[in-house]
Amino acid sequence: MPAPSSRSLLLLLLALFDVQQCLAVPPLSPDSTTPECSCYRPTGNREAVFLNHQFFDFRSLDNETFASNLTTPAAIRNSQNEGTEPLTSPFFDTGFFGDYFTPGSWSKELSEVAPVSMVNSHQNLYLARDAPDSPVHLTLRTNRLPSFQSASALETTEIAYMHASIHIRARISGSPGACAGMFTYLTDEQESDIEILTRDEKSTVRATNQPGVDANGTVVPEASTQIAITRPGGTAVGSWTDWNDYQLNWLPGRSEWLINGMSKLNKTYGVPTQPSNIQIRMWSNGGSWTGNMTVGGEATLDIEWIDLVYNTSREAPGATCKTIANGTVRSIQVGTSLWALVLCPFWAAMSLW
Repeated sequence: MPAPSSRSLLLLLLALFDVQQCLAVPPLSPDSTTPECSCYRPTGNREAVFLNHQFFDFRSLDNETFASNLTTPAAIRNSQNEGTEPLTSPFFDTGFFGDYFTPGSWSKELSEVAPVSMVNSHQNLYLARDAPDSPVHLTLRTNRLPSFQSASALETTEIAYMHASIHIRARISGSPGACAGMFTYLTDEQESDIEILTRDEKSTVRATNQPGVDANGTVVPEASTQIAITRPGGTAVGSWTDWNDYQLNWLPGRSEWLINGMSKLNKTYGVPTQPSNIQIRMWSNGGSWTGNMTVGGEATLDIEWIDLVYNTSREAPGATCKTIANGTVRSIQVGTSLWALVLCPFWAAMSLW
């Protein structure tokens, strides 16, 4: 075979670069879709490929009319125990965000394992700023009343996600006894979680695949693992009271947790196998997991952005997507590894030798 020309080598390198760029979803992408791409690879993972991408950047709301005079809604009172409060902003049920997420207003009665009843309220979900000239962020709040715990929840409008990468920039603050949760959910046995407990050390995050107990009520050791927040670079311990990037990759047969772009944990136990929704919650029920918040206590979960790449149950097994390689559209199968993908432009360039 004759030696490749410099032009052929250049074309090969450009083709390889284009595919990797197309499959890499930047963590701060301003667009909900990337027109030149129809396949997406989550940040920090070189294996998984997804068909869909949505990016919700609350900082981009700075110039919206409804974000011009933001105020913190009053805390829920003990008499407001039905969760019927109105939405705090039209943002939550209109437009792009409202198509994908809906605020929760459901409640749970107390029980042996949950000694405090819980009521989700729309009043605990609001847009906020740290200062008048600070970017907008989303806040979910929970507070303890004498007779119940007021909480907040966001849920995707569809229960159709079948593998996903959930990537959220968030911070948590407030009283011990709350749980900030970002997770996939179908049932208590089909659930994968990132959870921060405000009773924990400020560097601790809980990574869990359910079920956490077996049929006899015995704790399953491999279900939940404590992982530590480290700052970018991995040399310094971080705190959940600061802004951090939390990421859960739900893959076939494996769950992966990343913090600030660094892989922290992989699990094969309890990986969900059925279509699920995605939930974000700030809650407590007084039980052994969350702890019992002191009456008058309050805690918040602040979010700057949510970045989702995912497949759904509507996409047939083995579905293909297309990527642009060296000017030619080529089909690839969802789930194909990156190394298989880069062979596509490699063989195209080989024909130039």
